[in-house]
Amino acid sequence: MNPISILQTFLGPGMFRHTINISILAIICWIALKQFPEYSFLGYPLWISLIIVATIIIWRAGDFFEPAAEFIQERRQLPESVKAAVIDAIASSFPEFCVAVIAVIMLGRAEVGISSIVGSALYNVLVIPAAAGLIAKTPMTINREVIWRDNMYYLGVVFLLLAALVFPQFSVDVENPEPNTQYWGIMVAVVLLCAYFVYVLMLHHSFKKYKEQHAHDETMLETVVESKQEEYEEEGVKITTEKQAWFWIIGMMLVMGGASHVLVEASLHLGELAGIDAVIMGFVVIAAGTSVPDTVLSVISAQEGNYDAAISNVFGSNIFDICVCLSVPILIAMAMGGGPTPIVLPQVELIWSLIGATLLAFYFFRSGYTLSKPESVILGGVYILIVVLSFTF
Repeated sequence: MNPISILQTFLGPGMFRHTINISILAIICWIALKQFPEYSFLGYPLWISLIIVATIIIWRAGDFFEPAAEFIQERRQLPESVKAAVIDAIASSFPEFCVAVIAVIMLGRAEVGISSIVGSALYNVLVIPAAAGLIAKTPMTINREVIWRDNMYYLGVVFLLLAALVFPQFSVDVENPEPNTQYWGIMVAVVLLCAYFVYVLMLHHSFKKYKEQHAHDETMLETVVESKQEEYEEEGVKITTEKQAWFWIIGMMLVMGGASHVLVEASLHLGELAGIDAVIMGFVVIAAGTSVPDTVLSVISAQEGNYDAAISNVFGSNIFDICVCLSVPILIAMAMGGGPTPIVLPQVELIWSLIGATLLAFYFFRSGYTLSKPESVILGGVYILIVVLSFTF
């Protein structure tokens, strides 16, 4: 199979044409800027084109990841909520992880990684339920366990992040510290990783409970896997073994990682050109771009009627983003001899907006354990309002 055919298969016939056209526009603008650097306005179509292309690639990688995750879930007999909170959340959050690594290690601006993760969490908790609720054929009925386990634990993790940003007890003592700067060291990383470990233990308990409830159904796995096999072949993704499924998962994670790098660089250059702070670009543009896989997975789950998966993926992904995507880059930086990671984030209002949005989502989810289409519209409207206000922070 030649490279063109591979791209057509990956992007899809319709999206392939649009992606190529946008890429050609970016190349033309790049050449023009090289020849005529005084025409700086050409940077706008260049960086916007690259942002769009990177977002499309992240989205399509999420599409190809879904059948592999579904195969693993059925093969291992994982409940939908656990599969969404762990397998989907980890792989779909890989762009956020790459953004955090780039921000901490390559840019030396951890606050950009934090703002993109906070922005992604805000997008996940408002836009994804809104999109899933509007796509769903009926009002989304959500399992009580998803609301009280995933949502409340995620809210606690957000307060933990706020404490790490505000209280000096979380900051490491350094020589000649900068004013209004927190220095995160191994303590913050370990605390966040421990929080995720506790969450995984909670999920494991849920999995054991699920297995006990379904122990009598011995034929379920074989029947479902066979039906899914036919579905994968119709989609052009032929997955027959668990090894093959993991190959797809890892491959798509790498693709999302490369696209995330392009997304970060293009977004920061666009922000510099437009005079917008990098933190706000991370909160709005980078966050939306890296959240595309989460949106795709949750919308697909909502279309199939798997409402628990559609919502659990939101909170599982957010918990992974905060606990793992922020802590691991800190440990990597320290292992490379970089010392504590300085955090300069005067826009603490971003965290409070996330807390408020989470409480609003919880109120809607808790009300009858359903999400109606009017409530979905309200969640989407609140996101737009917060994004507009963020430019004043």
